[in-house]
Amino acid sequence: MIACAKAQKYESGGKIMIVEIENQLRRLVEETTERAAIEEWKQASEKQDLPLYNYRGDHVEQVVKLAKHLASSTDADMEILILAAWFHDFAKPGLGGIEIRDHGVASAELAREWLIKNGYDKMIIEKICDVIRKHVGLTLDKPLEPIEAQILWEADKIHKLGLVGLLQYILNGIRLHPGKSLSDFQIQLVEFLPLAARITGSVATERGKELAIERLKTLQDLARILESELNSYY
Repeated sequence: MIACAKAQKYESGGKIMIVEIENQLRRLVEETTERAAIEEWKQASEKQDLPLYNYRGDHVEQVVKLAKHLASSTDADMEILILAAWFHDFAKPGLGGIEIRDHGVASAELAREWLIKNGYDKMIIEKICDVIRKHVGLTLDKPLEPIEAQILWEADKIHKLGLVGLLQYILNGIRLHPGKSLSDFQIQLVEFLPLAARITGSVATERGKELAIERLKTLQDLARILESELNSYY
């Protein structure tokens, strides 16, 4: 009995010691690798003539493609929609704008200036600006009007879902939230899922619904897979 008690005490003490050693080693690894990683990213950026990742440009191009696809099965005015899609985030900092509260209004004004300079009809300009102003917000209480506004809103939000949305969030998140681990991103992904479901519920066009539901399921599956791979040994 005494020998057994000593063995249990030793086993318990040994586990505590291992945990303490692991904590020391974890801090050592974090301190040394963080310094090295900062220098690696700096050197990688300085050596390039291109951005490490152009999030805003990639986002705009993807939204334009999605908008065209969603509009192809509707009676939307393609010219108005395409121009609005290219301009929809023009006031965002990544496109030369400034950080403002309502980038929809500001982007519409920048679009108006460009369209006037390039000789567009006043009525066309007003329609484009109206669509741009209405694309903001992550959820809707009811579908937007005109149809071009709804389609641009859907393209902008559907792009946040699925594998593409997750990859963009992680790649841009490296810049916006430095120091995050994959586990941190996995936790944030899980926290985003309820909002992703509400975004999906706000989609009104037939093709938009199909895409949103498909991409929401992809996000849900990815969240489960990522959680499993990161935590399967604990």
